[in-house]
Order: sequence, then structure tokens, then C-alpha cells
Amino acid sequence: MTPQVQAPTPRLPRYRRASSPPRMQLTARDVRIVSAVCDMRFLTREQIQQLLFSPSTASYCKRRLALLYHNAFLDRIYVPSMNAFGSTKAIYVLAPKGASVVARDRKVEVRELEWRPGHNDRELYFLRHTLAVNDFRIGLALAAATRGLSLSWTDERALRRREMKDYVHDPDHRGRRLAVVPDGYFTVHDGERTSAFALEIDRATVEEKPFKEKIRAYGEWKVTGTYERRYRTKSLRVLWVIADVSRDSTRLERIKRWTEAEGGRSLFWFAMLDDLTPETILVAPVWLKAGSEEPHTLL
Repeated sequence: MTPQVQAPTPRLPRYRRASSPPRMQLTARDVRIVSAVCDMRFLTREQIQQLLFSPSTASYCKRRLALLYHNAFLDRIYVPSMNAFGSTKAIYVLAPKGASVVARDRKVEVRELEWRPGHNDRELYFLRHTLAVNDFRIGLALAAATRGLSLSWTDERALRRREMKDYVHDPDHRGRRLAVVPDGYFTVHDGERTSAFALEIDRATVEEKPFKEKIRAYGEWKVTGTYERRYRTKSLRVLWVIADVSRDSTRLERIKRWTEAEGGRSLFWFAMLDDLTPETILVAPVWLKAGSEEPHTLL
């Protein structure tokens, strides 16, 4: 009797959905993937794998993402590789079918989600900036989970709402107001104490003058009590995380110096994104503080 030979699985197209998508059963982890993409807007396969899979299950992660894409729960957009010789990179975004899954899982209507189809259409700078924010956020979430800490995160979409946005007077220019809109705001609670942070991702695109305006804005936000009235806490550190040194290899030292020139001190902390892993982000001395040359731990 001739043994049966199983036909090979057809290769799925990379840049378009398969006309006949492979069948799939939506799993609980699939729902978590789609939910994470909803919350973070743009995620690479590597980021999703770090957040929701173990290092040994990379191939399984790729398979689930392919199924979610070809079955229209997620969309893909492609951006040029930072390496001139690399191929385009796939970024995963939410599709309408996936939005319905998230809404059903959260027991809300789709219109109540912080998502619209038009949100997927963003310029390259914004997209890369958001990916850098998500690198930080994922590392932070994994670090907090490992240590049993409670993490609360508010993203830029919420912080830009009219009812969330604060304005302060510029102490250097009478009659001028400055907006305070961090790239993210989060708190970490260890069971006894809550520490609060505003995040700024720096990709070396902001020059000295507007950078110093941001420093003054954060300083006024804190000393005038505007921040405390907003968040009902005095705890605050402003974290400047440098995500791209290809434009300026001395960026961290420069913005630290600019901050100190504006009178900024222990309110402002600095680190390189490449140094912030789940193992280091909270408890390793990888942070510099304005007014000090010694490295510090965040907690």
C-alpha cells in the first residue's frame, strides 16, 4: 500500500491577503494580540512576540499573526527598513473585524474604542515615534509584571483630549501659554507607594529652543500645582528617553545640558532606549538625573 503524502501548505502572500484564507479558530491569546494592537496602535511582530510569546515560540507567533492578517482581524502596513539594504518591515494595525472582537471582549460598542480606521493612516515619523513609545511601554509592562507591581498607563491619544490637556504660562515670555502633552503618563504602585511619571520619547528631531520650552512647561506644570490638581498626587518625574542616536550620538548629554541650563534638576531623568529592557528599566542604574552625574535606578 502506497503511503499517503500530505500536500505542502501553500505559501501565503506577504503584501496582500490570500484570496482563500486558511481557516482558524480564534484563541484567547489571539484576542490578547488584537487587543494589544488596539491599545498600542502600531506593533511589529517582534514587539508582539516580546509581549505575549516566549522566545522559543517565535515561529508560532509568526503563524498566528499570519492567520490574523489573512482572516482580516489585523491589517499590515509596510515601512522602509532603517537599514538601507533591508527589506520593508511589516507593522500590524487593527482591522474593523478585529475591532469587533475587542469590543465584544470588553463588552462595549466599537464606537467606544479609542480607534477609527483612519488612525491606521499616519506619516512615517509618527509611526516610528509610536513604535518607540511602545518599545518602552512593553519593557515597562513586562518589568512590572515580573515584580508584581501595579502599572497604570495613559497614552497620548487620551492626553491630547481637550479635557486632559493642560496649559501653563511661559515664565520667559509674558502672555504666552505652553501646552503640556507627554507621550505617555504612567504610575507604578508597589503596594505601599505610587510613583508617577511623564514620558517623552526623543528622536533627535527637536532643536534646542523648542526643547527648552518643553522643559519650562514641565517645570511650571509642577511648581504651579497644575499637575497636582490634575492627577491628585505630588509624585512626578519626567523621563526623556532617547530612541534614535543615528542623527546625534551625543543627544543624551546635550539634552541633559539644555535641561540644566533651564534650571531643571531632579524632576528630569534621561536614558537610552536601547538600555531599557524588562530587566533594567526599573531597577538597574541606567538613568541619569539632571544636576547629577551618577547613574540612578528608577525605583
